Amino acid sequence: MATTARKQPEAARAIDLDQFEGADVNQEGDERAELRAYFPLTPGMPNGTDAGAEESMLVCIELEPGNHLPSHRDSHEELLVATAGELEATIGDETISLEAGQCAVVPEMEPHGLANVGEETAHVIGFFPNTALTATFEEPLEPFGTAEMTIEPAAADEPRDE
Repeated sequence: MATTARKQPEAARAIDLDQFEGADVNQEGDERAELRAYFPLTPGMPNGTDAGAEESMLVCIELEPGNHLPSHRDSHEELLVATAGELEATIGDETISLEAGQCAVVPEMEPHGLANVGEETAHVIGFFPNTALTATFEEPLEPFGTAEMTIEPAAADEPRDE
C-alpha cells in the first residue's frame, strides 16, 4: 500500500484573533443586523496565513448589545463557541441561550442566527469542517451586496496575502 507524506505542521504557537482585519457587516432595512466579522481564518484566504488548519475554517463574530447575525444556512455543519457575552442562538425552530464557555452545533443547511441579549459585546467563534463554504442569507449582506456568499481557498499557485 502506498502512502502519501503529509505536510509537516508548523511549530505550535498562539494566534491573537484580534490581529485580523474585520469587516463591518449589515443588512439594509434592519438596523440591528450589524456585526463585525473576521472570516475566514483558513489557509489560502487573505486572513488565513496565521490561523486555521489545512482542512477546516474558522470565523469570528462580534455583536454589540441588541444586535444580531441574521438567519442563514451554511453548506457545512458549524460548531458555534461563545467566548464572551450572552446570546440567543436560533437553530431551526429552537432558540437556546448561549453564554461564554458554551457551544452549540448547527447541522448542515439548518437555518440559524445569533442575537446578543446581554449588556456587553458578544464574541463567537464558528468552526467548519471544510475550507470551502456557502452561506445563504434571506436578504443581501453589506458590504458584499449579495445574500449568498461562497468562500473558497485560493488555488495553490495563487499568491496569498501575507
